[in-house]
Amino acid sequence: MPIPLKPVVRVEWLLVVALAGLALLARLVGLHQRTGDMVIFETWSHQLVTAGGWRGLSKQIGNYNAPFLYLLLFATYLPGSLIVKIKLVWMVFDVVLAFFTYKLVGLAWPGRRIPVIAALIMVFVPTVILNASYYGQIDDMYASFCVGALYFLLRGRPWWGLAMCGVALSLKPQGVFIFPLVGLLLLAGRIPWRSLLAVPAVYLALDVPALLLGRSPGELLTIYSPSRQSQWITRLTYQAPSIYNFIPGSPDRIDSIKKLGEIFLVALILGIYYVLIVRRVELTRARIVTVSALFAIMVPFLLAGMHERYFFLADVMAVALVFFRPRLWYVALLVESASFLSYLPYLFHWTKATLPMTVPSTLMLAALIVVAYHVVRDAAQPAADPPGSGKARVPAARAAADDPVTEVLANA
Repeated sequence: MPIPLKPVVRVEWLLVVALAGLALLARLVGLHQRTGDMVIFETWSHQLVTAGGWRGLSKQIGNYNAPFLYLLLFATYLPGSLIVKIKLVWMVFDVVLAFFTYKLVGLAWPGRRIPVIAALIMVFVPTVILNASYYGQIDDMYASFCVGALYFLLRGRPWWGLAMCGVALSLKPQGVFIFPLVGLLLLAGRIPWRSLLAVPAVYLALDVPALLLGRSPGELLTIYSPSRQSQWITRLTYQAPSIYNFIPGSPDRIDSIKKLGEIFLVALILGIYYVLIVRRVELTRARIVTVSALFAIMVPFLLAGMHERYFFLADVMAVALVFFRPRLWYVALLVESASFLSYLPYLFHWTKATLPMTVPSTLMLAALIVVAYHVVRDAAQPAADPPGSGKARVPAARAAADDPVTEVLANA
């Protein structure tokens, strides 16, 4: 005799709540850990308070943009230990990330069950747990809005999508990792060029409070300029699972290697644009998510001066990719394994003798190759005929392969 529906639904929600509680408990474990980054944030917090609280926003404190300082100052007014309340504010964006994951996956899987599972998986990803609660960093802030941007772009709402991009960029310069995808969609005619106005509009709007309080516009609006940010980049890699773990770099050659890496990265991005657009590849939702995962892995892999946590967006996009292309489940394992292993030297003081950084770099390279192969394979399909040609734009077999529900049923 089958179990009645209502008890099943109650048990299901009970399990969801229990898993959400465990995700919170996992984060509470690391709340009191004081990392080097938390020491810096505590220092900035004290500087803001000393400068007069909200009036301190008129000062040049730290090297993050104004929206970060708003949140940091807000945390100081909460009761309790400074380190704990700062981390609790950061952890709110884990919830934002889970929400946009739910919405994004819902585009591929109708109903609520699979999207809820996706959101739960996202909050249990090791680096997502560690980033805010243990590390005390804010990568979930920009990454959550990048996922939100992808959701709105897939829904055909470019103004909202580009607004999310503006929020991501205003929170952290690594928000730029979503922009190669934006460039592709612009060149492919999927979003109008005028919607780009949403990015500077949102960016400037979020800086307005600091500007009204007296912050220098020239100083604040150039905070991400290469000349100012480069002073913080003195090495090819900071425990990041990138290509630079395979490249020995002497101090007198770092600048040259960095520039070559940047040129090579731009060339690859433009090459991907060229292949996908010239081949008139049908940019289905699954393919767009695949390309977004490719860029999220490729950009920090080839850019010099990356920290291990700069692959946070790659971790997130790899998980999202699984729900649009279930056969690529192992890509999420490769990316997360590489990213998690690269956290160990900083957070748990592992040495190079314990873990050579070439190990996570190799895993990340393998993930990059797999995702790039699938993007190229999509481009190798017969070109889509232009509208009005009287021919099908995409073969039925390929259309079915891009539908995760159809794909899973076909291989059941």
